[in-house]
Amino acid sequence: METKLKGKTVFVTDALRNFGTPTALAFAREGAHLFLATLSDQTQLAHTARTVASLGVKVVTGLCDLSNAAQVEAAVHKCMAELGHIDVVVNNVLFPVPAHAFGTVPFEVWKRKIEVELTGSFFLFKAVLPPMMAQQWGRIINFTGLAAVQGTDALAGSTELGMVGLTRGIAREYGKYNITANCIGAGGIETEEAEGRLAFPEWWQIFPLRSGSHDDHEDSPHSGFDAARDLRR
Repeated sequence: METKLKGKTVFVTDALRNFGTPTALAFAREGAHLFLATLSDQTQLAHTARTVASLGVKVVTGLCDLSNAAQVEAAVHKCMAELGHIDVVVNNVLFPVPAHAFGTVPFEVWKRKIEVELTGSFFLFKAVLPPMMAQQWGRIINFTGLAAVQGTDALAGSTELGMVGLTRGIAREYGKYNITANCIGAGGIETEEAEGRLAFPEWWQIFPLRSGSHDDHEDSPHSGFDAARDLRR
């Protein structure tokens, strides 16, 4: 299958978490160049960058707290300066919080999750959409979850549904510039957020979803971009 990704530049947020690295590797196998961003851990980021670059593509990295507008603008500027353009954004942002009963969620946790996941995405898209408009082409892929539609976790569901609304709004407003926006809502995936355990209350198990680990997706040739079929257009 021809994906037409060779030579494209893909900007990946939270490149060390969950789907970040498998997605970056999948794009690299298609010949896309990568900008890999993460909040911290420069050492691991450099290791991941070397692994991705071994596939024969250009890789640039940067530390970036998405909730900080200046850091987001600096990361986007660095990507543009070193790779020339931004074609695809894979927004893998997550502020990990184990599932809480709603009444026990501290306000500071609520506030921080919104700052990182929604406000951070706002800053990111405000920075990348103008160059996408100028080149009349862009693809935005947001990773979200299923709590938004299932109500399994009020905290996660609030930011996830916010991401869905943001994605739909961008898709509608910027489609005329040949820019598309899509969400990928993964099911129950075991991550470091749960420290090796699915951090959901017992009543969550009434939903008949498959639970797995990110290793299930690690070697998949479809990791990340196959759900956004319009990348080929």
